[in-house]
Amino acid sequence: MHRSNAIAFVSSGMLSPKKRDHVLARRQLYLNYGALSLATMLDAAGFTTMLLHGEHRDPSEVVDELFGTGVLPSQQPLMISIPSFYALPWAQTFCRLVRQRDPEVRIIIGGRWVVGPDVDWLRSKIPHADIFVPGLGEPILNSLLTAKPDLRRLQSPTPDFTLNHRLVKNHLQYQPSIEASRGCGMGCAFCEERDIRLEKLRPPELIARSLSAVQAQYDGSEIHPYLQASMFVPNVQWGSRLVEAVMDQAPRIPWRTESRVDALTPDTVAHLAQAGLEVLDLGLETASPTQILHMRKSADPDRYLSRASELLAACRRHGVRAKVNVLLYAGETTRTFEETRAWLDDHAGMIAGVSVGPVMAYGPPKIASILLDDWAASGAAPVDMNSAFETGITSVHLSRDFDAAAAEAASLYLSRRYMDVNAYFQLKSFSYYPRNYTRADFDQDVKQSNPNSLPFREADRSVQSCVSSAPDSTVTAGSI
Repeated sequence: MHRSNAIAFVSSGMLSPKKRDHVLARRQLYLNYGALSLATMLDAAGFTTMLLHGEHRDPSEVVDELFGTGVLPSQQPLMISIPSFYALPWAQTFCRLVRQRDPEVRIIIGGRWVVGPDVDWLRSKIPHADIFVPGLGEPILNSLLTAKPDLRRLQSPTPDFTLNHRLVKNHLQYQPSIEASRGCGMGCAFCEERDIRLEKLRPPELIARSLSAVQAQYDGSEIHPYLQASMFVPNVQWGSRLVEAVMDQAPRIPWRTESRVDALTPDTVAHLAQAGLEVLDLGLETASPTQILHMRKSADPDRYLSRASELLAACRRHGVRAKVNVLLYAGETTRTFEETRAWLDDHAGMIAGVSVGPVMAYGPPKIASILLDDWAASGAAPVDMNSAFETGITSVHLSRDFDAAAAEAASLYLSRRYMDVNAYFQLKSFSYYPRNYTRADFDQDVKQSNPNSLPFREADRSVQSCVSSAPDSTVTAGSI
């Protein structure tokens, strides 16, 4: 059997979308920039490598492509990244099929949020894999190509190189990524990076160089890079330096990033907007003082919400579209939900869109039980006690007011209240839809989707009409 010398990275896809299964959700593309970082390092070291995303394709189709193009079988290991527990079923099938085609294949599984919590549990779910990497891959990458890999969990600083997007199969369909920093360490109860120290931002001059280098990888065409950072917290001086660093760029490159609502100052936003920031994903999560404390978002809810108001006002003033993330949390009641809704109503003119969903417990029992025990004190309970062991994903009844079904209905209700079809398309097409996906394509897909599953309202419907037609399941107690 002839074997290539290629190192293939496969980002596990999903058998069904993460939230709601409809055509629009299956169109979304998520660049696995962690796997691309490893592929870029090996490419720079002289290896032949590539990154293929499973997306929502059948695993057998991806296996056929890898063997049909001669990438597999290979003398080198097959690197598989599992970016979330939602991708686990896809990875299980993919590994089984690859092993059937090539019994001698050496399969290495990475994805620290899935592998790290309990390696033995994951090994029982994917018996066809050989090696499981529980931490970051960069510091041990070279050893993974040897017979005795180093599997220590070592910290790795934010890469100082530009990701090589040309290594991605069909890279022109994906919006690019630029890593700005790693870690967070803010201690939010639900966050996987709550205890991982926030690293210093890469120098703005390096960010500007990466912006230009990435655009060259796309042959100078329009791109919308995502500056990846769990918490993007530049100060005014950093923002000012970025403005200077990108002044010579032509054309101006619009970009997107994410942060907390209490992490950026209005003056910093002014500089970032001048430097190309067009969309800002903001982790508000809740506007209920009670839930802010339960989430451990802040010890001072009033100050937290005041800073959120100032930041949203600054975004509107400087032309930055703010997309607000809302999390229905353990212990959610009609009163806490109403507090969030009222706050969002007061700021609706400053919000470009929202992303709303109920909290989930991610991880095998070793990890999920810690969260579930904590949430039980607030009146929350798992929908299925066995789901943590079976899938690593546990849905939760948030409280007596919000069982899992009511929480899902309330999530859709809030999404539609603050986001119409135009806003949804603008936000998704900026970062997540294929770069050649047009509004006409989108409109056609909307027609083919079940309207009850879509998180936006029609453009010609007012917020009031959306409220009047809210499903009964959202009216769990009183005023919703």
